Order: sequence, then structure tokens, then C-alpha cells
Amino acid sequence: MSHWTELAILLVAALSGTLGAMVGLGGGVFMVPIFSAFLGVPIKFAIAASALAVIVNSLGGASVYLQHRMVNLRLALVMLVATALGAIVGALLVASAPVNALRLVFSLALYAMIVLLSLQRATAHPVTTGPDRFQLAASFFDPAVGGLVSYIPQRVLLGTASSTVAGLLSGLLGVGGGFVQVPLMNVLMRVPVKAAAATSAYMIGVTVVGSVLLYYANELFVPQVAVPAALGVFLGSQVGSRLGRRVHGRWLKRVLMVILLYLATTLLLQALGVPVPGTR
Repeated sequence: MSHWTELAILLVAALSGTLGAMVGLGGGVFMVPIFSAFLGVPIKFAIAASALAVIVNSLGGASVYLQHRMVNLRLALVMLVATALGAIVGALLVASAPVNALRLVFSLALYAMIVLLSLQRATAHPVTTGPDRFQLAASFFDPAVGGLVSYIPQRVLLGTASSTVAGLLSGLLGVGGGFVQVPLMNVLMRVPVKAAAATSAYMIGVTVVGSVLLYYANELFVPQVAVPAALGVFLGSQVGSRLGRRVHGRWLKRVLMVILLYLATTLLLQALGVPVPGTR
């Protein structure tokens, strides 16, 4: 692998980390398809490198969100166990999965994410009154609206059970699970999108640790990919966490959906054996 490719991995990871931290996705949803489709990195190596970078991104982004009290710690702890178990199962499947099958699953997951994002209520009023039997109500200051945003998570048990799917896809695709978790928390549980992104960023690092150990055991780590990816994501997450507090949720969603649509289509065509200009 050339030094230019390693530099490209670093730059792509930095941009992915910035956007990923802004929306609580960990950056893997961008890195894996770009690494494999455009930089020539085998998709299983890209998945393993992305998972390691996701942990770094979580540490960098979550520290900023914690500082600004945007993370709902109690809600995160409730959902962590189910998500982590799903991630371990997903990681066990990676080593034996065919490459085109991973591409197909990844592309379908991105399309599903686009649908979920289209349902997000980035500007809807959260639930602020009513029963809160798990004591998960929280609030945070949102500079974009210039005030305090309060909310009470809804359908907590259903949301926690559903997060197992987020964990499974996290382990299978090395993306942290935030790409399912954030829309899930926003649409199903009525958590404001910025609080969902912050809480997801906090959870991601913990849920991916088990997956990373399994990737290592199956010799899927390549230092020339994993090291620049982790460094780039760490730098990008610092920028993204700060920008995410000041950008309106609807603009984040629009940019994200355009990028994901392109990457999903590229991976789908590759999985079907259709040549895509500019890909490897």
C-alpha cells in the first residue's frame, strides 16, 4: 500500500469523523464504502479499521458532548447491553461472509438508513410531560435554537429491544450502530436528534469493543489502514462535535442523505457486478 493511499485514508477518515460526530454515526457509514469502493481496500479490512476508528471517534466526540451535557447517560446505560450483544454476534459473522454479500448488506443498510432519516422529526416538539417510570427525562442547551430543550424518552423497552439490531449491524459492518440507533431513538423514542446523536456517540465506543477483539482474532486488522483511519477520525470528531451543536438538524439530514444515497448505490452496483466509474 502506497503512502498516497495512506494519506487518502487519513483525509477520508477525518472528513468522515467530522460528519459522523455531527450526526452521531461514528463515521463508519462513510469510511467503509469509500475505502473499499474508491481506495481499493478489501471490505473486510475496511470494516475492521472502521470499527477501531469508531471507538476513537466515540471517545473524541462523546467527551465534547458530555462536557455540554447533551448525553442522556441513564438512557445509554439502559440500551447498552442489548446493543453490545448484537455487536458481538455481528462480528462473528464477518470472517466467513462473502465479500459481495457484505457489500449488498451494507448497501441495503444505507438505503434503510435513508428511509429512517426521512422520518426523523428534527424540528418536532419532543414529549415533555407524562409518565416517566424509568426516570430518563433529560434536557440540554441547544445553541442553534438559543434555549433549553427538554424531553422524556418514549417506548423505552421497545427501543432497547430494537437496539439489538443496531448492534448486530454494528458488528457485521464495523459502523458503530449509530446509523440505526440515532433514527431509532428519534423516530421511535421521540428523543431530539441532537440528544440522540450525542447519546449514540457515547454508546458506540462500548458496543464496538467486543467486535474489535473478534476482528483482531480473525486477523482482519491491517496497520496501514487502521492507524491512519483512527487518527483521521479522532481529529475529525473534535471538529464535528463542535459544529454539530451549532448546525440545524434539518441541514445535517439533507447533506447526510445525499452522501448515503450515492455510497449505497455504488456498493449495490459493485455487489451485482456492475462496473462503476472511479471505483476499484
